[in-house]
Order: sequence, then C-alpha cells, then structure tokens
Amino acid sequence: MEHDRGRRFAGGADPAAENEQLRAALSSQPVIEQAKGMVMLLRGCTAAEAFHALVVVSQRSNVKLRDVATVVVAAGSEAEPGLADEETERAVRAALGVHLPG
Repeated sequence: MEHDRGRRFAGGADPAAENEQLRAALSSQPVIEQAKGMVMLLRGCTAAEAFHALVVVSQRSNVKLRDVATVVVAAGSEAEPGLADEETERAVRAALGVHLPG
C-alpha cells in the first residue's frame, strides 16, 4: 500500500497546510491582543468593539490584521519596530486616523 503525503483527507484539508495556518494564527495572536488592548484603552470600548475596529481598518486598508496590529503596537511603543513596508504602514496609519480617532 502506497502512502500519498499530498492526499486530501476527510474534511478536504491537507494536514500540513492546516498545521502551518494554525502556527501562523498562533504567532499573530499576541500582537493582535496587544493592539486590541491599546484600542480599548484609547477608545474606552469593549474587547469586541476594539477587535471590530481593527478588522474594519484591515479591510479598508487592504492590509492583513496582524500587520494592522503591528502598526498599532509600534505607534504606542518607541521600542517596537513597525512594518518593513513603509507604504503599507502609511496606508494603515491613514486608515487608523480615520477609523480610530484618539
């Protein structure tokens, strides 16, 4: 019996690809939580409202949520670097200014 590593399993997902997606999500979680906390503090809103605000900025700036969160955290911390892509960071900062006024 031959084993096929690329074979699709029940549920249709490749376990290796699914595992990689889960790893990426787990590595993004801390910065998203930090950004959420910062938005909650600045806006006096709930965790759900802060997350929704970050999602709106992500969608309107067409930038991944983890990158939006990175910019938020970097803006609130002198020690944290922002994004390497300056154009993306400018777009996120512009969207934050419109959708998350201090």
